[in-house]
Amino acid sequence: MKPRYFILSLLCGAAFAGCQEAAEYTPSIYITEAQREEAKTITISAAGERAEFTVSAAKPVDRDTHVSFDVCPELIPTYNAKYGRTTVVLEDFEFAKKEVVIAAGKNVSESVEIIVNKKLEPGTFYCLPVKIVSTDGTMPILEPSSTLYLIFRAPVESRAMYIGSGNKCLVPTFAANPEFEGLDLKAMAEVTQECRVYANSFTKSDPYISSIMGFEGELCMRFGDVKIGYDVLQVCKGDYQPAAINTPCAINKWYHVAAVWSRSSLRVYIDGKLVAEQKNAGETVNIAGFHTMSGTGLGFGLGAASIYNGNRPLNGYLAEARVWSRALSSNEIANNKDLVVVDPQSEGLLAYWKMNEAESVSYRDPNLNRTFNCKIPDLTGHGYDAYGFSSNPSYIDATW
Repeated sequence: MKPRYFILSLLCGAAFAGCQEAAEYTPSIYITEAQREEAKTITISAAGERAEFTVSAAKPVDRDTHVSFDVCPELIPTYNAKYGRTTVVLEDFEFAKKEVVIAAGKNVSESVEIIVNKKLEPGTFYCLPVKIVSTDGTMPILEPSSTLYLIFRAPVESRAMYIGSGNKCLVPTFAANPEFEGLDLKAMAEVTQECRVYANSFTKSDPYISSIMGFEGELCMRFGDVKIGYDVLQVCKGDYQPAAINTPCAINKWYHVAAVWSRSSLRVYIDGKLVAEQKNAGETVNIAGFHTMSGTGLGFGLGAASIYNGNRPLNGYLAEARVWSRALSSNEIANNKDLVVVDPQSEGLLAYWKMNEAESVSYRDPNLNRTFNCKIPDLTGHGYDAYGFSSNPSYIDATW
């Protein structure tokens, strides 16, 4: 065969294969939400509240099409294994109706409603897998999108502490006790920092930085920098400075933010989603050091992370601040975002400050040469208490 005819044969064969693939497409019926994600999280504040989802057809149906459902609690172990969760079955519920209709000429059904009949306990995920079991339409059920995991949670009510130029908080206890159960806090191979943050405003002048938490130069979460927008979340570890440039933040809104330093990368998360990542060379992180200037020092901080620019404070609120001695997985970050609270005795949880209550104290730290007026206790019991400068910090109520 001559080369030009050989090429023509290949093109014809490819076109034929493409036609075969196109011919294999079959319009189907599926759960609308399951086409995007196989799980949907719903916050239930009181008994009697409802969760909703719909069913779709790939094209408008030619007659009224009935679709019925059932629950499949036997699928919960599969979900838990995939997402690293410990959900329990939602037992006290009812369907408003277990069958819905896609009306003739339409391709989306009326809403399927599930009523939750009891008040849920905060700190627990409840799971209800629902599955299409039958349809009387001419289209088949699309099996991969026939199941939706409904995840129910109770809202968490708490208080958050104001962090600003008058109430920056530091953690001098890291420097005072830099070893924990054989772990050297000055040379950590893995670290995760996470918290909830609410900015009243961002710093809109040089250096455009509002600190969130961490130790500048080692591992610090902050909004802004001279190289990026003042509303952009950035995490800095020396020259490693990944920033969520495509996901700017807003004022007067709560965010769950996290920085994960592993043995190979630095990952940045907003509301449980990975938004930036940079590979590293396996360096260690020091959270127990401190810098000095004019006779006073600054180490790991909450809402303050620099010896420059008045410590580059946050103007806003912090809550649920945590430091882990391991690199949390993406699933764990997403779980913490949804569940809000964690067990203080969780594996690898080094320090945990809820920020919802401070004790009035007068404490002068000899390393930092600073006097503090309030203490935020470390809920893990490891003794890594944080200290603030205000004797009467401000709070706001928060519900997540």
